[in-house]
Amino acid sequence: AAEDLVAFDFAGRGSASAVADVLSRVLHLTQEEVFSNFDLELVTECQAPRPKGAKTDLCFDLMMSNEKVKVAATSGIDLAYGAAWYLRNMCNMSFSWNRTGGHQIEIPKKWPSVKERITRYRTVPISYFNNVVTFSYSYAWYDFAQWEAWLDWAALNGINVFIAYTGQEEIYRKTFNAFGVKDADFAEWSNGAAWLAWSRGQSMHGIGDHCGDACMPLPGSWMKMQWQLQKQILERSRSLGFVSVLPTFQGNLPPVFRQLYPHANISKSGAAWLDAVDPLFSQIQKHYMDIMIADWGTDHWYETDGYFNQQQGPWRLRAAGRRSLQQTSWQRPEDVPSDPEALAHAAAAYKSMNATDPKAIWLYQGWIWRGWGSDKLPFMKGFVSAVPPKHFVMLDMFDEVDPEWQKFHDFGYFGTPFIWSVLHNFGGNTGMWGSVPTLNSAPFAAFNATSNVAGTGAAPEGIDQNPFYYSFVTDLNWLQAPVDLNSWKDTWTLQRYGRDSQNAKDAFSLLLQSVYSNEHNSEAIKSLGGFFAEKNADGVTAMPLGTSEATPHQSWYPLSLAIEAWGKMIAAADEAGGTPLSQTMNYDLVNLGREVLSKISNDHFQKLLNATTADEVRVAGKSILNLLYDVDRLLCSDDGFLAASWIKDAIRWAAGNATLQRYFEMAARSVTTVWTPQAAGSSTITTLCDYANRQWAGQVGGFYRLRYLCYIQQAVEDFSSGQQVNKTAYDACVARSSYEWTHDFGASKYPMCFQSTGNALVLSKELFHRYAEQTFELQV
Repeated sequence: AAEDLVAFDFAGRGSASAVADVLSRVLHLTQEEVFSNFDLELVTECQAPRPKGAKTDLCFDLMMSNEKVKVAATSGIDLAYGAAWYLRNMCNMSFSWNRTGGHQIEIPKKWPSVKERITRYRTVPISYFNNVVTFSYSYAWYDFAQWEAWLDWAALNGINVFIAYTGQEEIYRKTFNAFGVKDADFAEWSNGAAWLAWSRGQSMHGIGDHCGDACMPLPGSWMKMQWQLQKQILERSRSLGFVSVLPTFQGNLPPVFRQLYPHANISKSGAAWLDAVDPLFSQIQKHYMDIMIADWGTDHWYETDGYFNQQQGPWRLRAAGRRSLQQTSWQRPEDVPSDPEALAHAAAAYKSMNATDPKAIWLYQGWIWRGWGSDKLPFMKGFVSAVPPKHFVMLDMFDEVDPEWQKFHDFGYFGTPFIWSVLHNFGGNTGMWGSVPTLNSAPFAAFNATSNVAGTGAAPEGIDQNPFYYSFVTDLNWLQAPVDLNSWKDTWTLQRYGRDSQNAKDAFSLLLQSVYSNEHNSEAIKSLGGFFAEKNADGVTAMPLGTSEATPHQSWYPLSLAIEAWGKMIAAADEAGGTPLSQTMNYDLVNLGREVLSKISNDHFQKLLNATTADEVRVAGKSILNLLYDVDRLLCSDDGFLAASWIKDAIRWAAGNATLQRYFEMAARSVTTVWTPQAAGSSTITTLCDYANRQWAGQVGGFYRLRYLCYIQQAVEDFSSGQQVNKTAYDACVARSSYEWTHDFGASKYPMCFQSTGNALVLSKELFHRYAEQTFELQV
């Protein structure tokens, strides 16, 4: 059984009453209405035996009992998933993130009866979600109401393990105080509120501290509010039965430690990393964990990454000595020797946790193993074998593109339990992407090839995109074999919209052949790399003469199929007969239009770039600016695509303080555009600009439009005088306009829609006629 892989029992966690509260919130029913129609119960086992493909006893039963729908399950999360299974499959409901259409709920006049008992088992015990950077790219401004909605979504989708990274700065502040670090030094060393993921563990510090107007060291009030928010998150998550994985100390120190502890083995320059073998490491870890567990309690799962050897931090690939993956020196895992240095450092890191919590289980993000050759196998073996069996779990986090477990003759991390996971999204980009056929095949290949798959899951850098893809990801944990994708797609559309629509089915059939196709995703991965292929730097968000992240990539799928799908989706929406569209239909209609128009914009971008005279620039420039204006109007018609929502969520944390309000708004506007704050008077573009680009209303019609204006004005001026485009002057204009937009507090200079406006169906018909029909004819 897969339970034997990890020293942890997932059964019996959570409570039926907490799950009833979820149903009350999501279905908008009173507690009395929930209990009068549903009988929810935690049990030790299900009534039907475990099927052959399942490797765990976690399960749910669904049946009728005293004229109520009875769900009996082995944990609170299994119970929530069982209830959701009934609501989805027998009541045609669906459950999604608020920014991707939310839940599709329609309460029946009479709840459908379960004619025969239904039993479902998980295939493996862990269903995992989150990435350490999701807490900056998506959750940065969440309040408890938003976390409550997220936890409800996660429970209904069967996720039972997630990393909980909120609020750790306050724990570190108190810990480092005890070692002589002043509050001011800690606040300046930390990144600003939008960039905390990277001061927590990627050698980037002080972002947002001293960058001119609106910048400041991390506010103490923010640290305390986030600490309190984490207490609420954990209280709720534990009541439902989640395993909340907490962060632990990984050697990352404020540089003042070099003066305070001159004899400690701390890196001499750059970011200060403490060697785990140094006694100071375990002393800091003990203090940190004592405070954290006293403040928040623990589920005994901890996440920490790195090599722990003070040479460099987590997530950094060491290039030295890499060789081709084909040059494998060992044919069997048992023949590989253990690197004593790796073993010593990983053992020290684990012992520092285990000394405070003897039940500690270490979850490790496997990103750093990517790209390693066979010469590094001894290091890896030493590292994973340093931790006692069943207490180390590897997150193989990019399996849809680059599965590590499969390399070196399916070595599978030398028997270490691992989670088969997709990463899928970088930076919270909003494009449509992801191979569903891969989801329907690759995990089952892993199940069949190795016995140490402990779970399935997803580690996206950002959420709020591609609900079609993530619905399959979360269901995957309960599938013992591949499914018929056409049938799955038809069921998904029925649940997504609450009605049977052939047009909607046809739309997603076309998307399965294009956007979500294995063949076309594979081609993109091979030609562009799984990383850059997904970065939707389309003409809508592109920057002339910019970096690769700001330059459109060739579409990896036949655009004609996506255009045809948009037409089918418009027809599906038209079936509503003038009644308001459901939130799910509205989002999907706008999202598909956004996808098509963003790909069409690539041609407009290229024409602008190819223009060699002032008149040609004026014509091409007018064309791309008109398209951006239209895309912005379309995005304004759905709540899920408003930059203003992200900004308003950030400002809310200021609680009326004008200085903090400017700080939070600048941070929110910056991270999804220029990434690091654009300084006043600077003439250069920020290094990570466009990494986290978003096709959001207000951002498309504001930030990206301003950059195009810079190019058009500069090109017209230079071409008129017979010169090439002055890139230095152009970059200075982009830097200046970037500063203006990211510091446009209250959108006083560059207006944006602060709530959804316009009719998505009317706009879709207009823009389909204006842009898509002609492109479709050319494509065909």
